[in-house]
Amino acid sequence: MTVTATVLDEPYQTRFTAGARAGLADTHEGGVGEAAGMRPHELLEAALATCMAMTARMATEALGLADPRASVGVRLERCPTSTIIRYRLTVDPRLDDAQRAAVVARVERSPVIGTLRLPVTADPAIAPPASA
Repeated sequence: MTVTATVLDEPYQTRFTAGARAGLADTHEGGVGEAAGMRPHELLEAALATCMAMTARMATEALGLADPRASVGVRLERCPTSTIIRYRLTVDPRLDDAQRAAVVARVERSPVIGTLRLPVTADPAIAPPASA
């Protein structure tokens, strides 16, 4: 499924959709824009945090723990030559050390973090129109 983002009349509000689901992003630049939605980098952080939290829940359930608890905080640090992803995983306190290690190992292999560990390129799928 393709996510589509469309700018709105209010700077810099942008509506994004994925099928029937939708959200609002925003940013503040040069005194323009507000906080009507998450900033683009926050959306990236949210994608990783939610994937890792879901993975932690699945791993904990696989260990037989009913109604598991987990949370993940993610922060991107943008440096001149790299991006560092910092995250804090909090797992269910009912887990013993071996179970905790198993959950951590599975979270470190979660789908989105796996994607982000690969080289990434951005290629236009549709060529821009030729200028007249």
